[in-house]
Parts: sequence; C-alpha cells; structure tokens
Amino acid sequence: MTNMQTAEIFNASTTSIARPVAAPAPDAAATTTALFDAFNRAGIRYCHWKSNLRLGRGLSGATDLDLLIDPADAVRFREQLVAFGVRRVLAPPGKRYPSIEDYLGFDRMTGALFHLHVHYQLVLGEQFVKNYRLPLEARFLDSARPRLGVMTPTPELELTVLCLRALLKYRDRDGVKDLLGIRSPGIPAPISDEIRRLAAQTTIDETCATTQETLGSEVGDVIARFLPLALAESRNGRALLRLRHDVRDALRPYRRHGRGLALAHYVRESIRRRNRLRFAPARKMSLTGGGLSVALLGADGAGKTTVTTALHSQFGRMLETRRYYLGSKQPSRLSSWLYVAFRAFRRGRRSFAARFGDENIAARALAAARQSLLYAHYLSVGRDRYRRHRRGLRDVARGALVLYDRFPLVAPLDGPIIRESGEGRLARAFARREESLYRRFQPPDLLVALVVDLDLSLRRKPDHDREAVETKARLLNELINGQGTHPVAGRIVVIDAAQQLPLVLAEAGAAIWDSLPPGEA
Repeated sequence: MTNMQTAEIFNASTTSIARPVAAPAPDAAATTTALFDAFNRAGIRYCHWKSNLRLGRGLSGATDLDLLIDPADAVRFREQLVAFGVRRVLAPPGKRYPSIEDYLGFDRMTGALFHLHVHYQLVLGEQFVKNYRLPLEARFLDSARPRLGVMTPTPELELTVLCLRALLKYRDRDGVKDLLGIRSPGIPAPISDEIRRLAAQTTIDETCATTQETLGSEVGDVIARFLPLALAESRNGRALLRLRHDVRDALRPYRRHGRGLALAHYVRESIRRRNRLRFAPARKMSLTGGGLSVALLGADGAGKTTVTTALHSQFGRMLETRRYYLGSKQPSRLSSWLYVAFRAFRRGRRSFAARFGDENIAARALAAARQSLLYAHYLSVGRDRYRRHRRGLRDVARGALVLYDRFPLVAPLDGPIIRESGEGRLARAFARREESLYRRFQPPDLLVALVVDLDLSLRRKPDHDREAVETKARLLNELINGQGTHPVAGRIVVIDAAQQLPLVLAEAGAAIWDSLPPGEA
C-alpha cells in the first residue's frame, strides 16, 4: 500500500474503526548517511563487519547495521550518536551478548527507524549462545575501506567469518534434512547466496591464506574443505556435520564456555523462547530509561484509530510497542450483559407503562432498575478501560512504548458520563463511584491532539450529530489551551490532522521520538 493510498483511506474514512494502515516504507538513508559521514570525519575506527551485500537495506532501515567499533574510540562514537539523537536500547532477553550494544535512530523526514548492532569484540557462534570470541578486531579495522560511505572489511575476512558462522550454526536437524534431501537446505539460501557473492570478489586460495594467517592452519583447512561444498550448494549432510565438528575443535582456543555449558544454555533458551512465542507476542527491543505512554486524542473524524494503528506498525518494527484502545467500544462480557439487561428492562418498562401507566410503584421500580443497569454498564465499561490502562502502565515500566487510542478526560471526550446522563439520588451515587474510578487513571507522558475543523469532521463522519462533534472540538481546544480541569500530559503536541496521512505520521512520530526517555548515552 502506497502512502497516497493510506492517505486516501485516512481522508475518506467514515467509520469509527479504521482499517489497518501500513506504515510508510522505511527509508532512513538520509540520516544514516549523515551519521556515517560524521563517523568518517571524526576519524572513528569502525567497520560494518558482516552482511555488506545488504548494506544498502541497512542504511534504509530495512535491516540492522552490524558495526565493529575500536574500544579506544567508544567515547567519541557515543558522542556522535547523542548528536544525532540515537538512543541506547536493550535487546530482548535471550539476545543479549557480551560486548554488544543496541541503538535505535530515527529519520525525521520519513519516520523510519534504523538499528545499530554495535560490537566491541567479534563474538559469534551457535544460535542463542555466541560461544566464540575471535581476535580479529584489529585486522577488520585495519583493512576497512569505504563502500556506500561506510567502512567495510576485505572480502577475504568477511568470507572467513561468514563460513565460520554458517558451520557453527549448522544443527543436527539440518544434517538430517540434508541427508534425507527434505525441506529447505541446512545452510539457509541467504547465507549460501552471500557466500557465493563474496567468493566472486576474491579466491578460495586468498581466503584460506587469510584464515591461516589470522586463525591458524586448522581453521584454514576447514574453510578450504567447506567453501567448495558451499559454492556447489551441496547438501552433503555427513560432510557438513564432520566439518562442524572439526571447526569446533579448531576454534577451541577461542571458546568462551565448554560444550556442556553451551548446550545447556542453548536448550534453556530454546525452551524459554518457544514458550514466550506460544503464550505472548515476540519481544522486541526495549528502552533503557523506562518506557513512554502516549495518548492520541481528537474530535470525531480526526483519525485517532488510523494514526494509532500506523504508529504501532511504524515503531513496532523494532521497538517493543503496545497499543490499547481506551474507548467504550470494546466492552467486556459483563459490560455487554449489563447493557443487554438494560435494553430488556427498557422494553419491559415500555410495555408495562403502556398497560398500567407510568405513575404506579411497579413502574417506578422498573424505571429505577433500568437506570441502575445502565449506570452499572457505564461503571463496568470504566473498569474495562482502567484494566487496559493498567496493563499499559506495566508495559511502560518494562521499557515499552505504549499507545493509547483515546484517553478518558472529560465527557464527552471519553470521560465519566453518568453525571452527564441522569439526575437524582441514584445517578449521584453511581456518578461518585465512576468519578472515583476515573481519577485513578494516570495521565499519559505525551498527549498528541489531532485537530480538524468542523466541516472536515462532518465530511469524514457524515452520520454524526453536528452539535456533539462541535462540543467535542470545543472541549479538546480548552484542554489544549490549559483551560480544562482534568490533568493531562506534561507535554501536549497539536497536529493538524487535515494533512495527508504521511505528514501526520511524520509529525506524530517525531513528537514521540523526542519524548522518549534519554536512557544511556
């Protein structure tokens, strides 16, 4: 879906629940190019040490950028990151390894995120373990040459490490698949393709000579036997398993843990990850300085749900992002049953009144019961919203970005409504309880107010009452100008929601990025 198509959906929407909207195609190249230019001008020793065939995609933000940094330049490197607003983040549990840091950056023109996977040592190995530390950092940094404005190592060094990574990640099940010739190859197609393309830039002899010089003759011998198999796309599972065994022996001096401990760590992490994927969404990176709660407000037709959905897609590609709807149109089962009971009593009261009149005791009792059910429904909806709000606060405490679609402020801006909908002792009693509940809502860290003029609101929502839309717009304006009595966020950002959707998303994304906790430098 193109940006123009999403904008057309945004402007033409006539329903309260918007269709899912694709985020703009990630393109952070302008910011990443400027960032690497700053590294080069500052004389920082670094290189993009692997997957350089996908370097262009990394610069656009479509995949991560793996940087090897000279520890002596770490302070100056971080200073450049701070200057470009790049933030330190934490990898998900199970993906945190020694001497590796993660950073996220943001391109203001497109709203695209980019991910820097920063290494101070070359640590690699089996999935979930990374059991080998290779003393090749100086060779990589000394050999680095510019490519697309980014320093990259020689193809011989990159190919050596890629072959080692492919063999160390080759599992027993991969050997079985290759022996039987079933399913996909044990060495994934992207890895095989990368090996072939790197090999085309050098020769097997040069690669083996580099390997022997840097890691010893045993490792060089393994590479010399592996490369012909990889280039021929052979599925010789027996030979590949033997090579995996040989490379583990050859790399024994560089091993961080024994085989038993490494295997135990792999099994433990595999079970934990399988259970996490089974019972909860996959975890993304989280913020080191605590999370951020963002509420999106607006009158009817401002595009609250559309924008929230697009922002969730935009930030959720890399960052742990949660979205919670705090309106009234996702009632729990109890709230729904209470409303069904209210409607049943309403029909029953009308039938009773038509027969016996409105003034007898039974009719008044039915009316009181009907009102009690309606107020109980309103109170139950408030509890539903509060439970979702509390889940959001727990996510914020874990370092997530939380987006609230709507936020209870004042009626009719999703706030308490019992006092607005009835009079008398019964209404006052329920209203006190409802207001007490809504006072427990913690104001969001950032409030994004989407503003449109009345005519555009009614064009987008032609079935809505003009007076009600006008009232919401007036109350929102009072809150923006600090005239409301309800506590709102410490920071309020006003966005003209009459713009095309990509422009709205760019402004909202920039406001969110600027409000994220700074975390570690």
